[in-house]
Amino acid sequence: MSFPLPYPEELLYSTLARAGIRYGLTSPKQLLDEIFSSRSVIATLDFPNHLSIVANWLPDAFNPERLIDHHTLFPIYSPFVPEARRLQCIKWMLGKSHGAVHLALGVVASRIKIPRFIRYCPGCLRVQLRQYGEYFWLREWQVSGVEACPEHGRLIDSHIARPLQDRHRFVAASPEKCLLVKQSAGNVESARIGDQVRQLLKCPNQPSPAFSQWTHYYQSLAHLNGLSRGDAQINHHAVSEMILQAWSAAWLARNNLASGVSGYGESDWLRAMFRKHRKGFSYLEHIIVNYAFLGNNFQIVEVLEKVRQYPVEDLHSQIQTGKDEDQGLSIDQEDWLHHLKSYLPKQARVVSPALYARLYRRHRDWLQGVNSRRHIDGHVLRRIGRLNWGERDREYLDMLLQCAKLMKSDQAGPRRSRAYYLRMIGSKSTIEKNLHRMPLSQKFLVTHSESVEQYQIRRLKNAYRALRKQFDVPPRWRLLRAANLSEERLADSAKKYLEELEI
Repeated sequence: MSFPLPYPEELLYSTLARAGIRYGLTSPKQLLDEIFSSRSVIATLDFPNHLSIVANWLPDAFNPERLIDHHTLFPIYSPFVPEARRLQCIKWMLGKSHGAVHLALGVVASRIKIPRFIRYCPGCLRVQLRQYGEYFWLREWQVSGVEACPEHGRLIDSHIARPLQDRHRFVAASPEKCLLVKQSAGNVESARIGDQVRQLLKCPNQPSPAFSQWTHYYQSLAHLNGLSRGDAQINHHAVSEMILQAWSAAWLARNNLASGVSGYGESDWLRAMFRKHRKGFSYLEHIIVNYAFLGNNFQIVEVLEKVRQYPVEDLHSQIQTGKDEDQGLSIDQEDWLHHLKSYLPKQARVVSPALYARLYRRHRDWLQGVNSRRHIDGHVLRRIGRLNWGERDREYLDMLLQCAKLMKSDQAGPRRSRAYYLRMIGSKSTIEKNLHRMPLSQKFLVTHSESVEQYQIRRLKNAYRALRKQFDVPPRWRLLRAANLSEERLADSAKKYLEELEI
């Protein structure tokens, strides 16, 4: 009878923590014994398991499906995974998952990292105390990309780190854990994301769109905005420019999305969104792209409804066994023909190795015939003067400057060497072989390439900035460990900089 009812928008994790307080239990294992009759249950913040057991402690109105839809973070991930995977995740959350939900939803491997600490809004806590007489954790506070409350200001990090160090303890929001400090104003990007996240959290449980439906939607979106070349080739550079106009480079870097907006790397997430979808993308990536195209009137629930209206294609039925080019082409064959409009066969193979492998297995004769008819000798092109190296030099310089702009807003990341810059803009071997013909790009690489000593100093700066939250003067060994450096590998200039940090 003393089991608490979940408050509106409260995380189920928070409800279970309040149950421990009402029962007067100080040991986390006692709470697990009381509720789950098991001591092996993990206290999961975003996708809790064993919901069928938790529902038995609540009135009938709080069935397991309602707990998933209204008291977990599942609704912001479920619309963007295939329907079969969504249903399987629900089944796991009702029973045991052993971490499979996080893997299936892409949270573990996602470039969108979860917040480092459990977050809260002091203004909302004051309202909770007046209205309910106690604090609790809200779902919206723990969503990556949401950095502020729309009413009170920026969210504050508690001292409870994620992933939770004590795996079996449900920690309740309390005055000791949540200090009512002054809040600064939030940024415009957080307000945009927060509006869409709240829609997803309140969105009714519906089947997820298929990958083929997302493919049709984004190709149609680019076509309606005049960003398609020919029938289906997308102007990825123009798409990238639209994203950078709508979202600041600093915000994209803070959410680990800047490297995918350069528009030149073949593995960029933004480029992949406008190609055939073979994997899911996060809610944050969908929101970023749709806001850039649709503006302030964009509503994520309306986008989902529109995507569901596109026809679902059975990819297995589209594989053609015929070898005649006139018999009707599969989607893979059409994709390869579109690639050949922009690339030579060898370049197209580098751009899409998986596509080439599938065609080689299933349509080898067709592939070889198409490639032979579209092969052009590069030496002939150079003899007739079609390669303008001055123009290429300026194009590559623009790409490099844009990469440098994105890197400047993010101090983390690997060493920014010459090879790293060339990988970011693609065509690494072509540029290296002809760099003597491109003086502007060569000068940029000489000026901006990061030496080993500079890279070590940057890592030490990042480590010092992070450790200052815990120490007034961080110990030398902690700085080295956080920077992933050792005394033996440290360069002379980096040693001198480290000694200055210790003063």
